[in-house]
Amino acid sequence: MRYLSIIPILFLTLSLQAQKGKGEGTVQDEEINVSKDIKPVLPQASRLFEKIPIVQETNQTKPRYEFVERKLPVATPQFSPTVVVAGDEGGPKTDPNEAKFSNVIRGGVGNFGHTFLEGHAGFQTTQDNFHGIYFKHDANRLGPVGADNSARSQNLIKLHSKSYTELFKLSANVGWERRVFHYYGLVPTPYNVVKDSIRNSWNKFHFNGSFSNPNKEAKIDYVAQSGISYLFTSLKARELEWNSKLNFTFPITDNLVALLDASMNVTQYTDVIDNNRSLYKVKPSFMYKSDFFSASVGLNVANDKDKLLNLNSTQAFPVVNVDIQPIENIHVFGGFEGDIYMNTFGNMLLENQWINSKSQLKNTKKSADFYVGTKGVLTNGINFDAKLSFAQYKNFYVFKNAISDTTKFDIFYSNDTTKVRVVNFTGQLGYQFEDKFRSLLKIEYNNFAGLGDLKEAWHRPAFTTTFSNTFTVKSKLFVSADMFLISGIKGGNPYFDRTINLPTIFDANVKVDYLFFENFSLFVSANNILNKNYQRYTYYPQQGINFLVGLSYSF
Repeated sequence: MRYLSIIPILFLTLSLQAQKGKGEGTVQDEEINVSKDIKPVLPQASRLFEKIPIVQETNQTKPRYEFVERKLPVATPQFSPTVVVAGDEGGPKTDPNEAKFSNVIRGGVGNFGHTFLEGHAGFQTTQDNFHGIYFKHDANRLGPVGADNSARSQNLIKLHSKSYTELFKLSANVGWERRVFHYYGLVPTPYNVVKDSIRNSWNKFHFNGSFSNPNKEAKIDYVAQSGISYLFTSLKARELEWNSKLNFTFPITDNLVALLDASMNVTQYTDVIDNNRSLYKVKPSFMYKSDFFSASVGLNVANDKDKLLNLNSTQAFPVVNVDIQPIENIHVFGGFEGDIYMNTFGNMLLENQWINSKSQLKNTKKSADFYVGTKGVLTNGINFDAKLSFAQYKNFYVFKNAISDTTKFDIFYSNDTTKVRVVNFTGQLGYQFEDKFRSLLKIEYNNFAGLGDLKEAWHRPAFTTTFSNTFTVKSKLFVSADMFLISGIKGGNPYFDRTINLPTIFDANVKVDYLFFENFSLFVSANNILNKNYQRYTYYPQQGINFLVGLSYSF
């Protein structure tokens, strides 16, 4: 796999040498959430293969809703309910100066020995070239139990670049991330252990690049992406991953379009022994679209290889989707699909950082998924979407405390003859009143059956609710309030083969930003304000009430 290292060098070279063209484009950072948008030259349009058929809005202020295509229950989301600092990666952008400034630096301190520092700086060498740097430090010297035996930290830095010409747009980013954590989930308490004996960390270096059409309203459209990463832990586990994606659209008539989606994931995972794994997917399809009706038909072909399992399997899944608009701005949809999902060591760590060494990795196959749903935008700033799915999975995975060490989790898969049946309902309801108030309610319900020898869907919640709200008061005071409710989580005691029903998780958080000057603000966040000592994973209690106070400067 030595030739993989050539790919990032080629992307970086192209990105740095791209010449200024006569065409115009929008220079903005899509990877670094904390960065601010540069003033656009052309209006931004969604690519054809990203569009959802929602009729044009008549209101001057459009609701800022989102329709999330959730992959659950293939992957359980990492749960860390905190009101993020304004602009934190992956979180909502609540910085009051977001539209005025391109650069920002924030810092703060809190209880549990919490220290936080984040910043982004970008510059344009020409109108068509933008470069920047993003960094973040987020750490707790003390944890929920055992003082510094449950400390944790995250540090990362990322360089990014975008260049435009008349013919193409190039973007690239290269970065490093390090996380440190402890296996503090001992029974009954971890106070008498040596901190270094339960400490683990991982480092990840990555490069990503993309090559795309700068004119998003062009009839023929394309986006090509490729990235490579190397992850290693202090416990000697390593993973090298190369992934690439291609999206291509070609119009046949005014209403009929041909689409091609392709992806590739190649990994080398080393933990005692080496294992080479790969997943190649190609999905050609045709989409017909009119003002009130759209339909797509395609075939998803996947080749799954695993050296350790002596696996080399190619399968094809039909993909069908129909969308009807019976009433203006209201859509009803349904369809069928199948797919294979790549489970990498890096993804498993992000989902559950306390997984055991020598973990076996298998890809999860969704052999069939029938779904129906509705989505739309109503008057008065209300939007909604709901989806009901009936799916079957092979190699369905869960996490359960290891019998050799209950502080770590083994990955268990459903046996080869089992097809796990999952009924999944997801829905969300949003409301926005001008730019003063936004509210979003998300719910998700899962019912698992046919688990085979798994017995239970260990640590997969049955019901999840998120309620997020933001308030703006006279463009000076910004308030965010979030609530989380998760129930139906089952853990297992490996010694007595006993099921443990974890208590319902209820978490409430609030964050306040106050703008002193045009580019200077104070923020205060309080998390788990009800001081609940809940567990998302068995024997791992989370922090009680915690707060962070800091300053933000934009320039």
